[in-house]
Amino acid sequence: MRRKELTDFPFDKEVFKEVIIKARGDRSQAEFCQDTGLSYAYLNKYANGKLSDAPTIGTIKKIAVATKTVSYEELLTAAGYDAEKYKDDRPVGAARKDFFHPVFLGMANSSYDWKIESKGYKDNEPFEIIIERNEVNKWFFVPVTKANITKDEIQSIIMNQPKFTPGSKVSFVTDDAGIFETLKAIELPLISLYISVVRVLGQEIIDEVSIKTSISTEMTIVNEDKVRPLEIGEG
Repeated sequence: MRRKELTDFPFDKEVFKEVIIKARGDRSQAEFCQDTGLSYAYLNKYANGKLSDAPTIGTIKKIAVATKTVSYEELLTAAGYDAEKYKDDRPVGAARKDFFHPVFLGMANSSYDWKIESKGYKDNEPFEIIIERNEVNKWFFVPVTKANITKDEIQSIIMNQPKFTPGSKVSFVTDDAGIFETLKAIELPLISLYISVVRVLGQEIIDEVSIKTSISTEMTIVNEDKVRPLEIGEG
């Protein structure tokens, strides 16, 4: 009999189904099962929303190591576990819930000439990129995880960051669909910055939408006309 673990939150098989499909990516179900080391019959039931019991932490770890599209934290959350409780038990090789990594991949797959100016993380610094030969010469990426964030809070972030000079672009990055919808509805017509909201999922950029300001640009995080192949391994 399969071991059952007590989750921190109710297990939603439909939510977990979507995450499993995302984790599989372009692989066949058979290939995905082989990569995880889990049986086809077992994993297929989750992929079809047929199991009402959450997978064990051990199963989550196997899936996390076999995918770079979905992070360990996303798998835990989708299965009903409190990701914060298990963050120190991350399996080696599992993708992290890191908003900056998909941004880096998006830039690497673009045709822009660019370089990293600041990696962020310290003292609430944004992730800063220098762009060459474009109307935008500095591009900042600010992670947003707060639910129900307001227009006033976004304005406060913009006004209190001295690096955000006129003509720079600021992109607010989130993996939450609700936050994404809230942010993209904001308008800041008096601000002389290019502003957008970017939604990521795992290691991928899902969408970018411009927020109305006094200036506009066609520059996006991914230039789909000129995509260069890139493979990044863990060092």
